[in-house]
Amino acid sequence: MFRLITPIALFFFGLFVSIYSYQSYGDFTEYGAAFYPTAVGVLVSFFSLVDFIMELRIKDKYVFQHFDFFQDGKIILLIIAIISFYIFVADYLGFIITTSLILIFLTLPFLEKYKLLTALLLIILSIGIYLLFARVLLVGLPSGIIFE
Repeated sequence: MFRLITPIALFFFGLFVSIYSYQSYGDFTEYGAAFYPTAVGVLVSFFSLVDFIMELRIKDKYVFQHFDFFQDGKIILLIIAIISFYIFVADYLGFIITTSLILIFLTLPFLEKYKLLTALLLIILSIGIYLLFARVLLVGLPSGIIFE
């Protein structure tokens, strides 16, 4: 039952975000401040609707076994530590370095081979994200002490 409530809640949340940002900012057609939150809200609503339909189709096929509180607690603490790291260190190291470190520490433990290549690609991805948001979309991201 809980698996059906979550997509419905996300659907209405995405719908609320898209309608609110579209009405509040009013510059959706000029790709202004309303465009990104409206687009994200529509995508959240769409994918939550897809998730709801998929959950209805596999309703009796998947049975959840149990929670592993120790493992889940470690993951929750890791996410809290990563968010705290970004909040406290991003202004000093900058977006590129902190995002690269976060992506590397979240990805490399799951890989068996090609760790160096993957780390290099994640650094390039961080640079690409920075260039997209800072140069193209003109979003102010922390550049850090090194790149000032």
